[in-house]
Amino acid sequence: MEVKVNFLTGEEMELKLEGINPALANSLRRVILREVPVMAVDELEVKFNDSALHDEIIAHRLAMIPLKTPLRGYNLPEECKCEGAGCPKCTVTLSLSKEGPHTVTSGDLQSSDENVVPVSPSIPIVRLEKGQKLELTAFARLGRGKQHAKWQPGIASYKYQPIVRVDPGKCDGCGECVEVCPPGILQPSDGKVVVGEVDKCILCRMCEKACKRRAVTVSFDDSRFIFRVESHGSLKPEQLFLQAVEILAEKCREFEKLVGKLEEKG
Repeated sequence: MEVKVNFLTGEEMELKLEGINPALANSLRRVILREVPVMAVDELEVKFNDSALHDEIIAHRLAMIPLKTPLRGYNLPEECKCEGAGCPKCTVTLSLSKEGPHTVTSGDLQSSDENVVPVSPSIPIVRLEKGQKLELTAFARLGRGKQHAKWQPGIASYKYQPIVRVDPGKCDGCGECVEVCPPGILQPSDGKVVVGEVDKCILCRMCEKACKRRAVTVSFDDSRFIFRVESHGSLKPEQLFLQAVEILAEKCREFEKLVGKLEEKG
């Protein structure tokens, strides 16, 4: 397998993967969505709340705030020696105490670990009017997206590598395909039409349908993929991808062991 980085920012990454099949590309996508563990608020103790929102609504809002997650240092609750009871090795405490008038935001949460804090300090939680108060303690733990959406670290998608060709012998430069192309990858040039950034093609085939001379053909290569990862901020996109590769490799090794045991019994 060959991997090329098309672009990488703090929240997004686009890769070009070559030499794999759709099953592997989809497995990587699903592991990113469902298996890569990140921190999220999992339990809440409300000490005082006379705001306009019920405790349950505040709990839901806190749970959906993305938290920065260290790659090492914390155990999944089910793998911790405390057996999920809550200890410094698997749980981070986030405390909050505010009085109105004040708009409570994610930046008001005080974490017991400076490495586990909200991705953004400006996510609104509730508005407190004069005389109102909110005091609580939240407990964040590692979890996986397959358990709850609050533990989904981001989104991942892929598409086949587009192949767009324009036959210069058939093209008369009418420009109808240029006008209907949503991403605008077809451009007029010297009385003909040429293909620009083919990676932006969305495989809609509108250009094929618009071309009366059948000069434009759209296809794809099912051994090459454009793979995109968008992180919610808990982990960097490149960390999400590498963690997914490690997790998938471990699952394959475990599957190999199980198959080996079946062969021994046979």
